[in-house]
Amino acid sequence: MVEFDVVVVGSINTDMSVFTSAFPNPGETVIGSEFVTGFGGKGANQSVAAKLLGCKVALVAKVGNDGFGGSYIAHLKKTGINCKGVKETSDAGTGVAFITVVRESGENRIIVVPGANMQLSLSDINSADRQGLLNSRVVVCQFEVNAAATLHALRLAQSNGALTILNPAPPPVPSTERGYFELLPELLAASDYCCPNETEALQMIHRCASSVTTVEGGGDGVSLLPDEFLTCLDWLAEHGVKQPMITLGSKGVAILLDSSEVPAGLPVDVTIVQSRKSRKDSTKGVVLLLSAPHVPNVIDTTGAGDSFVGALAYFVSSHPHLGTLEHVRRALWVASQSVRKVGTQSSYPNRDELHPTLFEASVFQWPSADK
Repeated sequence: MVEFDVVVVGSINTDMSVFTSAFPNPGETVIGSEFVTGFGGKGANQSVAAKLLGCKVALVAKVGNDGFGGSYIAHLKKTGINCKGVKETSDAGTGVAFITVVRESGENRIIVVPGANMQLSLSDINSADRQGLLNSRVVVCQFEVNAAATLHALRLAQSNGALTILNPAPPPVPSTERGYFELLPELLAASDYCCPNETEALQMIHRCASSVTTVEGGGDGVSLLPDEFLTCLDWLAEHGVKQPMITLGSKGVAILLDSSEVPAGLPVDVTIVQSRKSRKDSTKGVVLLLSAPHVPNVIDTTGAGDSFVGALAYFVSSHPHLGTLEHVRRALWVASQSVRKVGTQSSYPNRDELHPTLFEASVFQWPSADK
């Protein structure tokens, strides 16, 4: 019996955010307008985003035996997330993220000190599995904890029949303590879904692909999607990812779908990306560009990618009949609403704040972004 809809294996960080009018140049000091502390970390963010939409969620993570860790566990429990897989350690402090946000645009730059996140071990994953935490409908992982533990979690989840979602962030770097670069082929092979953002997709291609065949654009596709993104989608699929996609910020999401999953009548916000390499006769499927909703008055984009991943996990686990295209479209809508508030988890919409057809209709029609 499946106890949880979504289980997230990942990071917990305390966010320390500074708001300013512009990013400082090297050697420059600028004056900030506000300083805010909050709850962050990709793993915790994604678990909260999924929980707020109405599914049963558990988190597997590690915090320091300090004030940050204790207050974070209390916060997660208050949110309704099962924390029996969250362990404490005295060997490192709770992870911390330092975030700079430009007020006018909402753009951000982030430095993360992983701390206890890197202490998450294979034995912790085995313990979580014995407790039934990896026997769920969907298991989500990122690149902010120990790489070997992440791979072990993905493999155990698949062996238990769960669908796996990999958010490869931050991007893998050769010869670092985290070890994701060396394990990347195995991590991708254990992932049903993989959703890097633009930066992560390009860095994976440039750093990790020793030989790739560039897919050249053509027709309308030249303006819709750079050739390197087409190449990355194919590269992810060749490494075993069943549903590769790239999140493109305010431009939306590019996804490679099997042609059998592409409906005859596409929603107005979805465009088929053409290329000189014929995709009609290819087993690789069709690349679609899902446009993001226009959001007036963007406040803070921090954590929007985690909102998308958490929402995707929710829709995959709770509405499997809708299919991948609708799962991604709806997750994109949820994420678009998160940029209208300050913060990460504090910006994530609750189910009651969203249009009811998001959870009901067979094809979701975007309401006005102001509703």
